[in-house]
Order: sequence, then structure tokens, then C-alpha cells
Amino acid sequence: MIDALYIADASHNLVYEYSNKLSLPSFKSFLPKINNVEDDALNIENPNDLKTFSFKVPLNGKYYLAIRKYHSLYFTLLCSYDSGSSPVIPHTFISRFIETLEEYFQELTSYKIETQNDIVTLILFQMLDDGIPHITDFNKIRDLVSYNSLLTKILSEAQKTTGFHHSDSKQKSFTSDIPWRREEVRYASNEMYVDVVETISLLVKPIIKRNKVEHFDSAFYSSKVDNVVENYILSGRIDGRIDFLCRLTGFPTLELSLNKVGSNVELPNLHRCIDLDVFKERRGVLSFVPPDGKSTLMKYQVDLNKLKSNKEKTSLIKLSSIDVQFLTEENSSDFEITLFPAQMINKVDYIKVEIVCATSNDSIKVSRITQGDFQNKISGKHEWMIRDLKKGVNPTFSGSVVQEKCREDDDQEKSNIGNKPPVHLKIKFCHKGQVPSGLKVESLKVVKATGLGENVKPYKGVRYSTFSGSYIIRS
Repeated sequence: MIDALYIADASHNLVYEYSNKLSLPSFKSFLPKINNVEDDALNIENPNDLKTFSFKVPLNGKYYLAIRKYHSLYFTLLCSYDSGSSPVIPHTFISRFIETLEEYFQELTSYKIETQNDIVTLILFQMLDDGIPHITDFNKIRDLVSYNSLLTKILSEAQKTTGFHHSDSKQKSFTSDIPWRREEVRYASNEMYVDVVETISLLVKPIIKRNKVEHFDSAFYSSKVDNVVENYILSGRIDGRIDFLCRLTGFPTLELSLNKVGSNVELPNLHRCIDLDVFKERRGVLSFVPPDGKSTLMKYQVDLNKLKSNKEKTSLIKLSSIDVQFLTEENSSDFEITLFPAQMINKVDYIKVEIVCATSNDSIKVSRITQGDFQNKISGKHEWMIRDLKKGVNPTFSGSVVQEKCREDDDQEKSNIGNKPPVHLKIKFCHKGQVPSGLKVESLKVVKATGLGENVKPYKGVRYSTFSGSYIIRS
């Protein structure tokens, strides 16, 4: 049961409040509990992935808070315990509510929330029914709640009453049999775009083999002088989704066909617009009347742990991912990092390598860096950042860990170098090109052009993007 919703700015100043009961705890009464929540637990690192968790804070035996920090705003739900409802409902509702507000106002700020208070209230009135999520589909909400403010509506009604406004058309109520699509939607330019987005999460342990002189192209089987590094994947998974942007007139029926990888995906999560009978009969074929605007047609997951050998795991991702060689020396703080973007990658937007040391006071002494910028940061976490990497370039970073306790003696530089390499690396990246699972869109066609017109040929586009999730390489 959702009893109240509060929106506050970065300083925890209340900018919006909505409640369905009179006798509820005030926002100020549980503000200390919100302040105690660590920023790292609330912060969304990847703005493209709204789809993060909310933080649960118990208040007492009757109420708890569900909190989400999104950009500079805090969204807080006051919920009462209910044994008969799913505990994920408040967290899912926050995500849908933020998505809806962004569709109305684009980038969310405290100023927009304050000035559009009436629209936010009307949206919540449709999305909640006595504290229970009701209408959460954006296209239906858009038909029920106008973009214009309540003040504009009042002025418009006043114009009609005084005779200054004339309209021949009659207002039509929402009667669509397809709730995810607007009534009588029309576009001058008909177009549709598919985005295949995958996120790789890996836990990797490099195994260094000595006394061999081998040279390989891939970082999963790489070499440096007499050392060969073979990356062993301890755990891994690929989370994927197929996003769809539709700007089509009428109520067309589309058919999106995936390749063999898409047809073999286990237990996909499908949008309700997908025809399940067609999908069961023809795996990998999505038949649907598309939602108007943005939607996610399918979510899926590839569990790399189900593959039998390490070679199978690495072969699945090395052709379309970023391999990392992390070489350390025994009883030495020296280390070297080399990045190997796959040849199938069309464009690397950015790569961020966070070098995590054993203690918070340690810093990194740079010996060699071929691409990007490096910054020593606090808490033993240091950052190597590369943007817009050119194809065919393998960036290298060489350095050593410097212990804080030894840095005071400038005359003994050798004593500055300890014997502990970095504990692990955290890799963040985004690139365009083939996704790691190998999933591809084979075709996208209009099979029934209801309201669109048989002679209309919509513009079509497909894009493939890969992000890193929890990608950690141990030393």
C-alpha cells in the first residue's frame, strides 16, 4: 500500500507532496533516516538504465520508506506493510512514475516539478487508486492527462463559456481496445527504430603462466615478455533488452524477426503487446501492435556460468567485447593494463578503468600511458579514462602502487614502492557494434497496415549498444 509520495531536491527541501490520508507522519519526521542512507546506495551511475533498485528504510512496525535518488531529486514513497502484496511494487512504481514524468517534462528538475505541480498531481491520480498502482501505461496516461496545465484548462473553459472559443470537434473519451496505443495517432513522418542493448557483468581472475614466449591477438590469451596471461571467468552474465521507438500512424501490426540466438533465449520477459501465440509457435518472431513512442519489447539474460568450459565463455564475448590484460609481478607493486577492443566494435564511446588499491592512502605512480587521462583519487580508487577510442588501438597503462607512509622521504624513492599491486580493476565502458550474445535483428516489417496505408514505407533503423555492468578483474 502506497500512502504518500514526496519529491525533494538535493538539499532535501520538499518540492512536492502527495498523500491519500490525513494522519500520516510528516516528511520532516523521517528526514534524519533519509540523511543516514549512503549516497552510493541511492545514486544511479548509468542514466540510461533507469531500472535500478530503490532503497528500503524501515520506520516502524507499520510504515517503511522506498527511496530513489534520480539526478538531483529524491523520490520517497511512504508505504504501509501489507502481507498480501508483492514487496517489489513500490520500487517498480517509482521507476514507472519517473519514466512518465520524463516523457512529460524531459529532464527532471525541482523547478519543473514545482511549476507543473497540477500535472504531477493529475498523473498520480491516474497511476494510483487508493494507494494501489492503477494505470501505469504512459500512452493511456497521456490520453487522460493533458500536457497543458490546469490553469490553461480553466482559461480554455472560460473562453468557451464566454463565446470567445469555438470548436466543431467533440471531445472523444478513451475507448481504445489497445491501451498501450493512443487514439487516432498520426505522424507526418512514419518511422521506427530498434535498439538492442546488452550489459556484461564479469568476475575475472587472470592466470599468469611463466617462461613462455607466445604472442596472441586477444587479451584472453595475451603475452608480455616471458609471461602469458589467460583470463579465467569465475562468474558472468549478459543482460539484454530490445527497446523500440515507434512513430507510426494508425494501428499497424509489425513483425520483428531475430536470428538463431534470439530464438534460443530462455525465459524472456515480453511486453504485453507481443502476441504470445505467435511467439510460442515461431520462436524469435515478435508480432505486435506497437506502443506509441518508447517501449521495451523484450528483456532477456544469458547465463555464462551454464557454459561448460572457460574457452566457451571467452569465445562468446571476446569477439564483441573489450578484453583486458592485467599483468602483475610477484612481490612487486608494478603492474600493467592493456585494453583490447574487439574488431567487431564500430565505435568505443568511453572506457573507464578504476584501479582499486589495498589501502585508501595508496596512490599510483604512472610509468607509461598511451591513451586517455589518469587521476589519483581518494579512498584508494584511481581512474584511467579514455574517450572516443579509435578502431585498432590497444591502450596501455603501466604504473606502480606508492604507499603513503613512504612518500614523506623524498631521498629514498625506491622505498616509496611497496610490494602490493592493486587489489582489482573495475571496468566501465560503452561501445557500438555487435552485442556479446550475438543476437541480431533479421527483419522488421509491417504485416498489417491498419490506418497507416498500404503504400506507406516507414523508415527503419537498428542500433546495437553494449555497456559494462559489474566487470571486475582481480589481481
